[in-house]
Amino acid sequence: MARTAEYSIKGYLYQFLRYLSEILVAGADTKITIEGAIEDIDVCASGFTTAVQCKYHEQADKFTLGKIYKPILLMLEHFSKNFTITPTVYYRLFCHFPNQSGSQTLTNSELKTVLATESDPLKTIIKRIAPGFDRDEFLKRFTIEFGQSTDALQQTVLEALRAKGFSAEDVEAIIYPNAIHRIVELATKPSVTDRTVDPLIFLRDLQDVRQVTFTRWTRELATRAQIFKRLRGDLRPSLGHNARGRTFVLDPSTIERFDEDVVRFIKKFVERYCCKYLHSNPPLFMIVGNYDVNGLETRLHDAGLRCANGFVGTSFRSEELFRRPMVKRSPFAIEFSLRLAGRANVTENPPKRPDELFLVNVTNDPWENPDVNIHRFEIEHLSDLEYVLQLRNNYA
Repeated sequence: MARTAEYSIKGYLYQFLRYLSEILVAGADTKITIEGAIEDIDVCASGFTTAVQCKYHEQADKFTLGKIYKPILLMLEHFSKNFTITPTVYYRLFCHFPNQSGSQTLTNSELKTVLATESDPLKTIIKRIAPGFDRDEFLKRFTIEFGQSTDALQQTVLEALRAKGFSAEDVEAIIYPNAIHRIVELATKPSVTDRTVDPLIFLRDLQDVRQVTFTRWTRELATRAQIFKRLRGDLRPSLGHNARGRTFVLDPSTIERFDEDVVRFIKKFVERYCCKYLHSNPPLFMIVGNYDVNGLETRLHDAGLRCANGFVGTSFRSEELFRRPMVKRSPFAIEFSLRLAGRANVTENPPKRPDELFLVNVTNDPWENPDVNIHRFEIEHLSDLEYVLQLRNNYA
């Protein structure tokens, strides 16, 4: 199951990489659509469209025609229903198989074999193919292109980005992950128009990117070590300030093993960044959704951490949450070392904006402000966050 999930993720990444590759080689007046009206990627230029379907078969021993029956039939279905004498659409099956490279066409005999399949799901597609289609004309417009592996394609994309004039030191840690993140966002938009980009504008907008992006795809990128190193370096100065106001907004429903790991994570952060007299502004952790915050407070207490929770009796009072703790210099003692609340309870703005707002698997928050340093993280495990916050030295 783990291997299957890994190949599935690589399949998605492969499609995103191919999309980025098309952007990087596109000429003037080209429009590119991910999850296009026809195929995975529609490249529109010079009066015609190249419909590209991506298939990743790293786990296959070798290429066989049977492994690409379905994409061939889907392209044939579109061709049969949209045929014009003057070609307006060309079909390209872009796929990876180990030890396979170059490109090839499909023969008439091979197409007959595909159409003679006994697979019931594929027969359903065949029934949808319009009768009387021009078989020879389809074969002229259809190409199979064998691509590189995911890792090799990533290196090709990185080289192409450098060739576009992006700073060599920024490409691996900033430009490339941001480009993939933007493609992922495009792929989820509801309309074809919203998923269509002008390559020149896409690349121009990347020139203005200055911040490292940390998304669910960061783990899959070939440059992940450079991304984490750059992010740790960017966060180090602010984490070194003693009286920094730091707020975390976390969505536990989207983080694996959150309940098992959250106490350990908070304890590590507090012991590192709220452990001496000058650390007089304890961090605030706000939990979104339906989570047992009271239970978490009990567990933190049992782990030796006292929280301010904003409650006076059974009523929530924001001033109680935001008040400063009493602190003793020597030996160091602090009334409470963190603030903890359900996000839904905190309806008022803080008396002072936080210096750092960490949004963890949270799209947006009412406290976002141009004057606040906002750090967005899409993570699967809290260990990801521990690493970039200097709470562990190894990335696991």
